Amino acid sequence: MQGDVNFMPAHKTIILETTISESIPELQEKQLKHYLGEAVPTHAAHDIHAAPELSAILEAKGFSFQLKDLCPRRINETQWRAIFIKDGQEFLADNAQSSVAVRTAAVGALTNQ
Repeated sequence: MQGDVNFMPAHKTIILETTISESIPELQEKQLKHYLGEAVPTHAAHDIHAAPELSAILEAKGFSFQLKDLCPRRINETQWRAIFIKDGQEFLADNAQSSVAVRTAAVGALTNQ
């Protein structure tokens, strides 16, 4: 089965081979491998420690990176915003898990560069 991933309709569409059982994190890891090859951190889709490594890889490619806590004063709630910026264009993602926000923003940035 073919999976169609399109982050922004005005930009290119990426066709990747997927299986019906693939989750979004697995699909994102496949996309990261497509764009970064062997540079992708091991288990980028599931390992929280891969997020800083992934942001460093994109910074080496000319992106600036920001990670913002959107709920800094709430102890029972978390929401993170990861932002990659290059040439004045922002690629951002929000999620309750910082690693998911970083991974999603990274895929968006690489897809639309």
